[in-house]
Amino acid sequence: MKKAAHATHVAQVWEGVERAHTSMSAALERDMVPEAGMPLAWYQVLLHLSRAEGGMMRYQDLARCAGISNSGASRRLDQMTRSGLIERRLCATDRRGVFAHITTKGEAAFSRAHKVFLGSLERNFGARLKAEEASVISEALARLPLS
Repeated sequence: MKKAAHATHVAQVWEGVERAHTSMSAALERDMVPEAGMPLAWYQVLLHLSRAEGGMMRYQDLARCAGISNSGASRRLDQMTRSGLIERRLCATDRRGVFAHITTKGEAAFSRAHKVFLGSLERNFGARLKAEEASVISEALARLPLS
């Protein structure tokens, strides 16, 4: 395939990924708030913390994974701390370092929200894709670099 044609196809992939992300984020948000009691952004923080070793990540690493600014992360994490879903922990070796740690309440909330998340994905997205298509897309996206 010629370079120009390849670039056009890559641009079409990007447009499709962005369109799917935008519409799915809106559908997930509509389901998450009333059914899980939290916005999608909170779910994403809890997802990252639930996968992290010890349920804990530095604020700046969590912000990078969640795709938010450090100031946005501070606001979001402060709200989640007030809600009892996470707690702040200082780094024992670097007093400037601050960690977010998922609480027992946060783990329970994540478990409930994860069921809502998966159900919403299946209703709004999965039902439109054949299993083979989902597999091909997943494999292709897995080859793309992380930020």
